[in-house]
Amino acid sequence: MSTAKTARAKNINKTEAGETLDELYEPAREEIERRAYELYLERGEIPGFDQDDWLQAERELKEAQR
Repeated sequence: MSTAKTARAKNINKTEAGETLDELYEPAREEIERRAYELYLERGEIPGFDQDDWLQAERELKEAQR
């Protein structure tokens, strides 16, 4: 395969690969941090759930975009 064809194959638009623009949305780090901190406060500032809070915040923000 020529170099040009290889480059094109690697640059396939994700929407062409079956993903929608909603699935491509990635919230900004600051947005996730803010929401994760809100979750921490809502739980009564109990430590030890930082990863859970981060993942939940990321899910919530992605869902809000749909």
